[in-house]
Amino acid sequence: MPDQDTPATTVHDQIANAIRAKREGRSHKLIQDELDAMEASLLADLEKFDPEAIARQVNADEQKARLSSLVNNIDLAFPDIDANAATRKTQKAGGATDMAAGRPDQAQQLPGNGLLDQLRHQAEAIQHRQHVEHQQLSRIEAQMDSALRQVFSYLHELGQQLNVLKPPIPRSYFVASSQELRGLVWQQGFSDYRSLPESAGSLIEFVSFNYRLCGTQALEMERDGTVAESFRKFLFDRNLNVKTEEFRNERHYLEKARFTIAPEIKVNIRWEADARNGKLLVHTRNLERLGSACYQLAPNAVNQSLLDEFGRLILDQPQQFTRLANR
Repeated sequence: MPDQDTPATTVHDQIANAIRAKREGRSHKLIQDELDAMEASLLADLEKFDPEAIARQVNADEQKARLSSLVNNIDLAFPDIDANAATRKTQKAGGATDMAAGRPDQAQQLPGNGLLDQLRHQAEAIQHRQHVEHQQLSRIEAQMDSALRQVFSYLHELGQQLNVLKPPIPRSYFVASSQELRGLVWQQGFSDYRSLPESAGSLIEFVSFNYRLCGTQALEMERDGTVAESFRKFLFDRNLNVKTEEFRNERHYLEKARFTIAPEIKVNIRWEADARNGKLLVHTRNLERLGSACYQLAPNAVNQSLLDEFGRLILDQPQQFTRLANR
């Protein structure tokens, strides 16, 4: 701080000298030169002035003073080491151990059995178990990913082949007890998949396979007004293309409804990873019949033979997939 006061004192002296020079009758030019010099000196001092540096210096001085005060207030006392005393204590400890051999409650606690050691062992056991579980889950996820990639490759090629061949599918879909959609032919199918973000390993979550079957003969059926709404919901849940004609009386009450069902079946299949349970789930809709079903498979069960059986199930050919998979 004294360094900051010096420029101000010098400028004050220069101003006093200038006034004194004016009184003494010195020339205007000489006085102007002195004033210009004072102005330049003052500007230079202002440029050198750094309030942040001064604040840092003050903080450093205060911290140093507090640290010095803290150290001076701490009274540290260290015991003197006496080799003979240590020997005597060892001998006494040996005797005490012999005396307490038959009394566990009075025996000294062994090193490593303290509370912190017990908690440390428990924490290490939990961490080890979590590490083993994480490794096992990662291994299962890798198996799931490999199996789903194989599924996608197979279904993608299967869809391309069937889109060209457009084979007939002999399966009949019962809509009601006496009416069914039959004579269906493959129209179009495609496969897709969804994977996790790259930060999560880009593992495949599920593979989807959707296709559409069409026929030539539509179905027409009527339902009483009391059950028309529930039947409409039944058809909607099975993703059928339906046109509805309602018949109402003079009071606008629904007496009956006529449903015209297009000869079209939309099939949805989804192979999904269930890493927690170590299973592949195969969700189907309108595959074997109208409605939903679910199969479970071990990821290591996926191979060319199994996928061929699944392809035969799609084409309604003799197959073993439903036997190999668990509903």
